[in-house]
Amino acid sequence: MTNSTLTVNPLDGGRKLVLLAVCVGLAAMLGASFLYRLSNPSLVQQGRGPAAQEEGEHAGEMEMVSALMQKVQQNPTDAGALFALGQHFLDHADWARAESFLARAVVAAPADPQPLYMLGIAQYQQQSFDKAAETFERLIEIDPQPAARYNLGILYRHYLKAEDKGNAHLKAVLDDPKAPEDLKAQARQELESATHGDARKAPETKQQDNKQ
Repeated sequence: MTNSTLTVNPLDGGRKLVLLAVCVGLAAMLGASFLYRLSNPSLVQQGRGPAAQEEGEHAGEMEMVSALMQKVQQNPTDAGALFALGQHFLDHADWARAESFLARAVVAAPADPQPLYMLGIAQYQQQSFDKAAETFERLIEIDPQPAARYNLGILYRHYLKAEDKGNAHLKAVLDDPKAPEDLKAQARQELESATHGDARKAPETKQQDNKQ
């Protein structure tokens, strides 16, 4: 096995200045992004891909939604179709419609943790923080997922003025051997920054590839 190296031509003075300016600009952007995340605590959302953007994919999505709607018309308690519709509208930031279908999916399949998780996200995105916390509390009674506990920690500490309850959930994440290391790191950072002021802002959603 051999090592290979790349040969790079030396930069002249003008190109060095341009490169330096670009680096400074990138550093400023990264710093601003970091500060924004510090002041805008968000929930973690379990592994989901981005919404389709191409015209052909959009047409395919519309056909899929139409087929799912027909399924629901034929069987209003089709939990799979209701959940798929809820996910679709969640992907497209149609929070109210997502909540409607996901709430119906929860009724149709009360023991399934997935609709509850996504319902909590939809409620959070609408700033219905009390409802979101109730939903995640119901979820951990069924399945004490570390991601759900993390979300409860964020909700209680930053949006419901119940820091002690939030801290308890975050500590449970740290103590859970099944919790991913990156989620533990987020929980630890959150606990360390608990006393640095109230960070109540409009919510954003981060994605987390974390299937429990």
